[in-house]
Amino acid sequence: MKHVWAVVKKEFYRFFRDKRMIVTVLLPGLLIYVLYSIMGTVFADKGKIDKDFKPSAYVMNMPAEISETLESVLNLSTETMTEEEAKDKVAAGEMEIAVVFPENLFGQTGADVLVYYNSTKTKSAAAYSIVCAVLEPFKQPVFSINAGGGGDLADDKDVAGNMLSMLVPMLMFALLASACISVAPESIAGEKERGTMATMLVTPIKRVQLAIGKIISLTCFAMLSGLSSFIGVIFSLPKLMGGFIGAETAALYGVGDYFMLLGLIISIVFVIISAFSVMSALAKSVKEASAMITPLMMVIILLGLASMFITANPALGLFAIPLLGSGLAISAVMSFTATGAWVVLAIISNVVLAVLLTVLLTFIFRSEKIMFNK
Repeated sequence: MKHVWAVVKKEFYRFFRDKRMIVTVLLPGLLIYVLYSIMGTVFADKGKIDKDFKPSAYVMNMPAEISETLESVLNLSTETMTEEEAKDKVAAGEMEIAVVFPENLFGQTGADVLVYYNSTKTKSAAAYSIVCAVLEPFKQPVFSINAGGGGDLADDKDVAGNMLSMLVPMLMFALLASACISVAPESIAGEKERGTMATMLVTPIKRVQLAIGKIISLTCFAMLSGLSSFIGVIFSLPKLMGGFIGAETAALYGVGDYFMLLGLIISIVFVIISAFSVMSALAKSVKEASAMITPLMMVIILLGLASMFITANPALGLFAIPLLGSGLAISAVMSFTATGAWVVLAIISNVVLAVLLTVLLTFIFRSEKIMFNK
């Protein structure tokens, strides 16, 4: 037992003396708390509308008996339009809801009131709930609401885009980070551990050339895994979503959309590989590198998750934040709302950060204290 206790004391001394090891052990718990707290807040707040919210609406043939009630909860349009024009505005998101009453509603029984809304738009769905709540006391047996169906104007493309815009950014960040963590520690920390890095550092090659070469090669390796994962995600989504998204999902997006996604993915991998390479260069072994990278990987996934709740008209400046802007841009591409400026700004911000990290990696390679520290 004496020898066992001696081993325990030795390991405790080694652990508590290494500040980096303490941080890598304790930080994941803190990040999990932050991650789960944000997720809880997101799902609790998603769909909430201000209590003073008055949906923009168009009402045809509004009965005098309920006009005062509807006017108190709806921001009624005074524009004259046909039923089809009103439906088009709701479908396009230019108006939250359109209500079509049959003429002489209370002079008949069994009439059908048509309420058009778009379930993929939070405010439109809330407007539908408000209108149904207002009409409920007047319904039976005079009329019903959307008895013939067709009130929801969201098509399959809207539904697919809405779902994918929430799922894909987080999935892609997790998959790309996993691909990067599988190659970065071994390439730098592994070579330090085996002693081959020391041999490379004494050759005539410049440290900046070594850093750039490492980053480019690792980016290519991670890209292969990342693209494979992306293709797998896209084609597995119909089964994952239980039939809500059709098998023709991939056909919803054009060539330009896929080029934007490709550019974003390459820039994301560039940043992640650069960051993981810096961590790997600071570590003494592959095991230590993996431990140091794990908390950073959780932060990256958290940035992908952030795009789930920053969906309503994000400010242009958010796209200038590395990785976060990419998550928002991917979400916008998947929901068919992306602009070229958003995507370009997100890519540029990633490239700038990756270049700065590559410069940092060069300085680390020049430090004999770090590179030859056993």
